[in-house]
Amino acid sequence: MKKTILIVWAVVFCVLLGNYFLDPNRMDTLKVLQAKGEQTGKDYMLSSLNVTAFARDKRELMWIGTSAGINVFDGKDYIQFYHDTKDTTALPDDYINVLHLDKQGRMWVGTQNGLARYVGAYRFHRIVLPDEASENIVAIEDAKPSDLQPNKGQDTLNERHAVLVSNGKKTYLINDDDQVTEAKRQIVANNMKVPLPEKLPVLRKPRDIVIATYRDLGGNLWVGFRNAGYQIISQNRIAYQKANDNPLAKTTAGKDIISLEQVGHHILAGTTLRLYVYDAQNKNLSETFYRSLFDSLPVPHKLAVNYLVKYDDKRAWVIGSHQILSCYVDDDKPEIVSKTPLEVKGFSSLSSSASSPSHEKLSYTFGNGVKVGNDLYVSNQGQHLLRFQFGKTKPDSLWIGSKWYDDETQLTVLRSGDLFLFMKNMHLGILSPKTGKWQELKVSGIPDYTNIDPAFVRQDSYGGIWLGTKRYGLYYLDMKKRNVRRLETLNDVHIQGFMEDNRGQLWVTTMRDAFCLNPKTRAIVMNSLVSASQDPAAWQFFDNSICLAPNGDVVFGSSDGCKFLSAPAMNADFLSSLVGKHAGRVLSIYGLEAEKSNGKVMIVNQNVVSGSRYTFAHDENTVRLRFFHPNYSRRSALMYQYKLEELDDEWRQPTYDHEAEFQDLAPGKYTFRLRLVSSPDRPPLQERKVDIIILPSPWQSAAAWYLYLSIAFFIIYRMNSLYLKNRKNQLRLLQEQREKEREIRANEMNMNFFANISHEFRNPITIIAGPLVALTSDRSLPASVHETLNHVCISVNRMLRLIDQMLDFNQLETDALRLKVSQVDVAEELRKQVAAFEESTKVKNIKLELVMAEGDYRVWIDSDKLEKILSNLFTNALKHPSPQGTIRISAKIMGNESTHSPRLEISVFNSGEHISEEKMQDVFKRYYQLADKQTTHRYGWGTGIGLYYVKRLVGLHHGEIEVRNVFASEEMASEENASDAGTTVLDGVEFRFDLPVDKSIYNKVEIVDHEERVMQIPLEVKSEERRVKNSVGVNSYSSDQSDENKSSDENKKSVRSVRSVCSTSDEHKKKILIVDDDIDVAQYISSIFKCDYIIENRYSAEEALADLEQVKPDIILSDIIMGEMSGYDFCKTIKNNLMFSHIPVILITAKSNMDEQVQGLRLGAVAYVTKPFDPSYLKALVESQLQNVQTLRQRLGETTETESLSASVAETLSEQDRKFMDELYDLMEKRSAEMELNVSTICHDLLISQSKFNYKLKELTGETPGSFFRKYKLNKAARMLHEGKYNVSEIATLTGFSTAAHFSVAFKKQFGVSPSEYLSSLSLQSRLPAK
Repeated sequence: MKKTILIVWAVVFCVLLGNYFLDPNRMDTLKVLQAKGEQTGKDYMLSSLNVTAFARDKRELMWIGTSAGINVFDGKDYIQFYHDTKDTTALPDDYINVLHLDKQGRMWVGTQNGLARYVGAYRFHRIVLPDEASENIVAIEDAKPSDLQPNKGQDTLNERHAVLVSNGKKTYLINDDDQVTEAKRQIVANNMKVPLPEKLPVLRKPRDIVIATYRDLGGNLWVGFRNAGYQIISQNRIAYQKANDNPLAKTTAGKDIISLEQVGHHILAGTTLRLYVYDAQNKNLSETFYRSLFDSLPVPHKLAVNYLVKYDDKRAWVIGSHQILSCYVDDDKPEIVSKTPLEVKGFSSLSSSASSPSHEKLSYTFGNGVKVGNDLYVSNQGQHLLRFQFGKTKPDSLWIGSKWYDDETQLTVLRSGDLFLFMKNMHLGILSPKTGKWQELKVSGIPDYTNIDPAFVRQDSYGGIWLGTKRYGLYYLDMKKRNVRRLETLNDVHIQGFMEDNRGQLWVTTMRDAFCLNPKTRAIVMNSLVSASQDPAAWQFFDNSICLAPNGDVVFGSSDGCKFLSAPAMNADFLSSLVGKHAGRVLSIYGLEAEKSNGKVMIVNQNVVSGSRYTFAHDENTVRLRFFHPNYSRRSALMYQYKLEELDDEWRQPTYDHEAEFQDLAPGKYTFRLRLVSSPDRPPLQERKVDIIILPSPWQSAAAWYLYLSIAFFIIYRMNSLYLKNRKNQLRLLQEQREKEREIRANEMNMNFFANISHEFRNPITIIAGPLVALTSDRSLPASVHETLNHVCISVNRMLRLIDQMLDFNQLETDALRLKVSQVDVAEELRKQVAAFEESTKVKNIKLELVMAEGDYRVWIDSDKLEKILSNLFTNALKHPSPQGTIRISAKIMGNESTHSPRLEISVFNSGEHISEEKMQDVFKRYYQLADKQTTHRYGWGTGIGLYYVKRLVGLHHGEIEVRNVFASEEMASEENASDAGTTVLDGVEFRFDLPVDKSIYNKVEIVDHEERVMQIPLEVKSEERRVKNSVGVNSYSSDQSDENKSSDENKKSVRSVRSVCSTSDEHKKKILIVDDDIDVAQYISSIFKCDYIIENRYSAEEALADLEQVKPDIILSDIIMGEMSGYDFCKTIKNNLMFSHIPVILITAKSNMDEQVQGLRLGAVAYVTKPFDPSYLKALVESQLQNVQTLRQRLGETTETESLSASVAETLSEQDRKFMDELYDLMEKRSAEMELNVSTICHDLLISQSKFNYKLKELTGETPGSFFRKYKLNKAARMLHEGKYNVSEIATLTGFSTAAHFSVAFKKQFGVSPSEYLSSLSLQSRLPAK
């Protein structure tokens, strides 16, 4: 499995590695990728002002030849090519004579030092002319069919796109294979592709220095000048030039126009030093310096005019920073009507607010002004809004309760006549000029910026309010919804001015341009002043420096004077023109570059087609794309918008830039999407997309990650395995600890419970023991009563010992048990213990031996604990010897005073099975019980604490105990005196313990003056000397061999068979088999029934089954909890055996659970009796079951089938018995006509021996086979007489009688009437009326 996984892993790794290095997309990209030419550059200026040639390539990019290389113009920037003597792919010379695009779309370049063709990737291919020819190329054009001179027999395909090249002396033909031959037709130089119109007022240089012309597909005229650059002349440029052909535009050129206003047919224009008054009707212009208009101010103040406000067609207010003029506007210069003083004092306030401060002296810094009605409202540096009347010098003031109000606050008049205030940080308010009531507006959508400076506020003709800021863009206020929304303003957030023209178009000036807004959609239309003028100068616009001319032209104040934009120059419907339609159709990506991390640039040397896919290496992750659309006349009418998917969530802002650069792209797949838009609210005109894939580095490739993940997975797997293993161990330890704690708590609870119960048991047992002692000492009682009392005393003593052991065990667990050591005769104790167990060994036919070596057995010891040690070891040995085995108790004193302290050694040996070596060390553990075939009675108590209890008691005496397996062969070989000693060496198990003899080993508190014993009832023990005879020698035996053999049968008979002493005859008594492994209980039950029944005792289920055929009991009383075979198994075995299934079984046990009773009854037991029981109830139950058996016998002898039995009688039949009787009835039915039924034949058909058949039939029916067969025939005959189908003779024949007379005699003997009399009685019964 591991090898397969490794092979699969290696295959996957190789596949991923090959896919990375052999990526098909990467291979395709490498085919078109070349290093960028070194002699190239990019600039926003021409490489030389000496323009010599024009050409347009197939992408409609303009190629401009100069005396210092080629400039490829995309409408904004120039890509420049130069000559390099070390680079053969560069231009052959910097001076360009001619540029030509052939029919195949190839660009040819003629220089003063050679010819070249552009092959892509910023590289050129040089073509060498014949040696004698001059390399100064002056003319190039496509060859005509007449110019081709194919050789005879040669293919002319390579000459169909040939070009003609001239050096001024000779003309050469160059075919597709760059083969150069001399042409028959001469061509001349002519870079004037388009003749100049005779009248061209917009031509900015003299005609005599024009050396090259060209007209593009947009209709633009390109004019190249000698040492003066070039000019693009379009129709909108002509219209713009015509609109600005006036004195104001010409005079103010180069000056900063910071304020504009139209008054009647005049235009007022303010600069930093003077005020211009232009009469648009008469084309007159006058100028006046501010120093002649305003009062002088102390240094360091500087005078400036920020706002001009129209009063009517002849009057206006001129608002300076510290003084306001009321003027008449005349033809030459303004006439001052009044001036405000430099300091305004003591004017009245229109505010009725109690919070309005005093106005003794106000600041004189004026801000924005607006006319409301006939009054001028001006913002002020203080928190007052000033109101002026024309011609008056003293203003009124209105208190503005806002901390955001100052002189930069912008004002406008709403349609309602109220004054709208736009204050700092987008705080808005409305002032009613009529009531002077001030209200601050709360609107949503205000940005979270700080220091938002207002630029203007205006309301358009549609009711919309526009808010311009100086750094944060343009906003639209919806007064109904009270919501502010920002509008994107084409890469410029510095908003300056606002104007609505006569056609309803909204014009917004930014810092660098002026754009048109659609008032309905509130979207920017890409028609701008810069686009119309085509002026490459970088203009700057100023706050509120915009107005309408009397003829409707829009006038912009800029850093280059006043700029007039007429309707033809605006050309708002540019896309509907032919030029606009063409520009909207063409959008190309003409350059795709990838810059390596080392600075080397790789470029795609083919046209980038939309939908193409390019794959770059991980170190080529800086990508630049160049794009273009042919719109040289209206550069801002169309804009680009792009996004790089996977990097940009939204489209980027529209831009005029022709290049997009993405640096340090992360590995992945990207899609560059480019679209051409005319307005953000309109669908794109064209869209292109290119897929770009950046491969990951080799150490970040899929193969590398696969390797990393594999390593990580392996590490995690190993760590997880170790963690799980450690966790498992921790959990196991924790579980063991918890189980141990639970076990300790359970043990403590159990021990406390047992201790309490034991103490409670002592009280009633003491009350029982007292009268028992008195009764056993009464000799006048009958022997049978004494025998019963003896059984009771044995049980009471046994219970007392058990109670005492439970108390000791509890004290052992809590380390509270203390010894009570006194000098004890151990030999005497051993004799008593052997005598106590002798009866049990005889019952089980086990040989009991006591062997004590010579020595002084007076030992300091706790006699009570010694008795419990011996009792447990004897009990354990008694349960495990082999059949007719041996239990040997040995004792000896080891050591002497001179060598070391003497010790008492006692061993208990039982013959039988060995304990496995691996389990031998666990037999002394608490609750340990051997498994395998050994039950809970083997080598320990049923609870598994007997041997543990022994080991703890031995330990308290500072002794040691061990267990070992005894092998007869080894013992005989190692002990030479075994045969002389007279002991028989057998296989078995020996428990051996040794205890100290001297009392010095014990503490003083453990030594007592006299022995304290547990209360015991004295029992009568007959012939103690005969039962156990001890000798203090090397060996001693309980009796000699001949006496033992002689008395064996008698003992067995006296214990196992209890004969009646109540009557002399046992002939008619029923036999009861009692099965119980407790001898005392068995003998007690025997004493209950011994006067009325023959009793057979067996002390194991196995023994009972073995003797069942010999005993043949009428009923069985069985215990449930016994040795290897339980009472349940014993009952099941009997009921499954046809020979004995008829015997009723009564189960007697201490288990009182209902489920246990149901289980016993289901196995075939006729009754279930729980201990303790009432003897009278048990006797009545036995009598009832025997009566049921007798009833069953009678009914089976009176019927011919089991179905005719009553339910109560049929229930006494077991399943085996019912099956037996059904088969027997069937056989007799088939053979009923035979004169004599053959028993052998019946037995053969039933597959049973004749003796077993006779026994089974006798037990079920109480009849012999012959008698039962005869009764069956007569019963059948009676049935047939009752049915009335046959006469007597026929019935006699059918039932197997030889003659009718023989049948009649047998019938009368059976039923007391003859067959004819039986028929008469049946006839008489039928005639009697029914009651």
